[in-house]
Amino acid sequence: MNLTQIPSKGELASFIRSAFIPQEGYKFVGGDFSSCELRIIADQSKDPVWLEAYDRDEDLHSKLASLTFDIPIEDVKNPTPFKPDMTYRDVQKTINFGLAYGMSEYKLSKTIDVSVDVAKELIDKFFTQVPQVKNYLNNLGRFAIAHNFAVTPPPFKRRRYFEDPGSDFSKIGNIERAGKNHPIQGGNADLTKASLVLIRNYIIEHNIDVKIVNVIHDEIITECKNELAEEWKPIMESLMIQAAQIVIKNVPVKVDCKITEYW
Repeated sequence: MNLTQIPSKGELASFIRSAFIPQEGYKFVGGDFSSCELRIIADQSKDPVWLEAYDRDEDLHSKLASLTFDIPIEDVKNPTPFKPDMTYRDVQKTINFGLAYGMSEYKLSKTIDVSVDVAKELIDKFFTQVPQVKNYLNNLGRFAIAHNFAVTPPPFKRRRYFEDPGSDFSKIGNIERAGKNHPIQGGNADLTKASLVLIRNYIIEHNIDVKIVNVIHDEIITECKNELAEEWKPIMESLMIQAAQIVIKNVPVKVDCKITEYW
């Protein structure tokens, strides 16, 4: 079953997820990294706007929307004139997360249903506010094209290799996008795997009645004896933060841990 396709919000999500339950006498304790891919971008690019937002625990999407659209931050949840069913913050959030996938103006135009020219203007305006993010992503793309592989951040430095594209511009474009994506999403995968190792080692070392039952992207679900749940929750959160800090050195890491009766 592809669990990433199961909705996470709304009435339908609650109905479907209520089918995923722990065994009797147990609860789920789940940990979910907060905006981890964006924190990797901030950490690796060292862009001062992004670093400041995370250091101050500000809402990154709102802060960047205010800068990109040159509007007061209190107006970022107003509808945009070019896409009235989306707020400025919604559009900015789409741009921010799209960076992790090497999104072009063509992809953005389809995603938010605007012309390619409008999409390009939005991306260009955004990058004028955060030039170090732009440089970081462009450097990743150029490196992948030059070497035919991309690398996740240290200390893991996990490589993804690409076939030589020759002079095929379409394949070169695909490598450039994947070259931007792999260090970000791959770095997220690295720290999630490190979390699993730390959690498993802790469970074995302390011989506690907890087991890892699922991993969905950067969300980890454990099944825990009822009476241990409150004690286990902060331990699990601490272990995940500890693992993330192996990769993310310059940005605070946040993990949302919850105790639930179903997924």
